[in-house]
Amino acid sequence: MKNYICLGGKKIELTAEQVAEMQKSLGIGQVKLKNIPIGETFKVGDYEFVVLDRSEETTAVILKDLLHKEKQFGKNNNFENSHIDEICKKFSCEISAIIGENNLIEHTVDLTSDDGLKDYGKIKRKMSLLTANLYRRYVEILDKHKIKAWWWLATAYSTPTHENANWVKCVSPDGCIYSGFNYDGTFGVRPFCILNSNIFVSR
Repeated sequence: MKNYICLGGKKIELTAEQVAEMQKSLGIGQVKLKNIPIGETFKVGDYEFVVLDRSEETTAVILKDLLHKEKQFGKNNNFENSHIDEICKKFSCEISAIIGENNLIEHTVDLTSDDGLKDYGKIKRKMSLLTANLYRRYVEILDKHKIKAWWWLATAYSTPTHENANWVKCVSPDGCIYSGFNYDGTFGVRPFCILNSNIFVSR
């Protein structure tokens, strides 16, 4: 498997030795991600993540804390090309620079609105937010890693079909799902991604 980093917008291939040296210099390489139990935490660089789920080759994770404490969602409630989407794209490049681009796995983000409308479709991303459905799936794990802040989900409350392009689902400090106005800048960003289970990480 080839490994790449993203520097200055350019894709640079790394040898296995370079990846190993980079991991060593950054203090990672102590344990394989696949050996960390679901619900526990690990670090990639300076960032701490929570393990949410695992398949044979990949591991779904979420940032333990907020990447940004207060950010507007976007010009409307569609995650695609929102302010938060741009933040996630930049963060994916940062994480790729640490673990190698191929070790950050592209996943599908289902943007079905909370009332069931499929106007916003599905998109592919390497870094995103949890959808409301994924939050519900992992709520028992996330309840053990609550943060004292409000944070955005990727799911819209509804769409222009139901005359709503502004409200977005979000999570309260007590773990409940609410709706926030897209221009409200008091909600945080907690990125979600899927990683190669065979990378080395630190505890």
